[in-house]
Amino acid sequence: MKANPASFRDPAGRVFESDGEVYRAIYDAGMEDFRSASRDGIYDILIKKNLLIDHREVAPETLGESCNAICLRHPRVPMVSYPWEWPFSALRDAALLHLRIMEILVPRGYWLRDANAFNVQFDGERLKLIDTLSIGRREADRPWVAYKQFCSQFLAPLAVAAKSDIRLFDLWRSNLEGFPLDLAVKLLPGSARLNPRLYMHLYLHARMQVSSDSKDQLHETSPKEVRMSDTALLGLVRSLRKAVAGLSYKPSSAIWQGYTEIRTYDEADVKTKTRFIEQAIERLEPSVVWDFGGNTGEFSELAARGGAFVVSVDSDPACTEYLYQRVSSGEAASGILPLTMDLANPSPALGFNQEERQGLRERGPADLLLGLALIHHLVFSSSVPLERVAQWFGQLSRRLLIEFVPETDPMVRKLLVNRGDDHLPYSLEVFRNAFDTEFEVEQEQALGNGRRLFVLKNKAEL
Repeated sequence: MKANPASFRDPAGRVFESDGEVYRAIYDAGMEDFRSASRDGIYDILIKKNLLIDHREVAPETLGESCNAICLRHPRVPMVSYPWEWPFSALRDAALLHLRIMEILVPRGYWLRDANAFNVQFDGERLKLIDTLSIGRREADRPWVAYKQFCSQFLAPLAVAAKSDIRLFDLWRSNLEGFPLDLAVKLLPGSARLNPRLYMHLYLHARMQVSSDSKDQLHETSPKEVRMSDTALLGLVRSLRKAVAGLSYKPSSAIWQGYTEIRTYDEADVKTKTRFIEQAIERLEPSVVWDFGGNTGEFSELAARGGAFVVSVDSDPACTEYLYQRVSSGEAASGILPLTMDLANPSPALGFNQEERQGLRERGPADLLLGLALIHHLVFSSSVPLERVAQWFGQLSRRLLIEFVPETDPMVRKLLVNRGDDHLPYSLEVFRNAFDTEFEVEQEQALGNGRRLFVLKNKAEL
């Protein structure tokens, strides 16, 4: 039984893992709230509405001495992901999920004790709250204890992304507690002040936070805490919901919008490539597929329709936003999690002792990794040698479906316009030699445009 290194901060309980199963130990600090919410049917309501991850109570002996009285078993999410990797609409949906839960809980005498964005994960079909112990009995007439956390972890990053630049999501990496409100308002354009809800929940909130911090430093007595009725609390929640729902991100990318026109495929090559990938998926039957450089999800959908859970990774937030909207609306196959990530600088391990948030590598391996029209970008745009790419893929996947794009391809020549001959070694021979150290060839397919597709099997046991 291994304790999850990301769950040590909550005195009410901790998460453990054993043989692929996920368990939650509930300690004395969390027992009363858990028993009360169970008796009142709170968990049943939220689980039925697909807002909260399911749980089943099991014998305390399952965790030995780690579980004093209560032990739960949870379904395992197929992959843990983090807010800085999410499309804009995914973070907005996670925020609205919190607020919807609050609207259900408050009239029943409960609330969310925290509003941590990391407590929302994709369960393979939809976003859900995964922290059962976030739900506690409402403290009568108290303002929402997680209000500042909600503004820092949801409203502020959403507003900054919508009003300034989506790439500022990367601030999460150095601010795991969320965007500092005083910093967020500096990043917003002046026109954001004209939005009354943003002005109240961010600008005034930031000013009050600075004032409060100053008083704490001077050891002044804090003013008496404001009392808030259930009606007032629900009014706050609904104001936040309108603030969040009113924010939008309009993807704009010349790369993906013109992708079908610039790729160097004729109809015959497209059919050959598609069929090769379909047949590989049918033969291999992967449960988990990572599609690196997934673009708008064309081949992610092929894998998802084959029954796999697919993580579709692209560096362009416009691509992942487009795919997320299609998946969440039902236009695309379900079971696809789009993530925004620079593959030359993937998400690292972060948090206390670099264990709370896993790096990309620690979240693998995938059964199958798709690397289609990708490696030439890593070599020429990011200066990553092919042997290093092969070693990295060898750490991430059991099998690899990869596309080699030759030096004569128009897309490669376009990348080399300003480099000339000043680039890392790159040829089919170099590719074969590099990947032969980590993989063995199972299938190979030449396309009419000179590109080649390979199915490779990892030589190591992952």
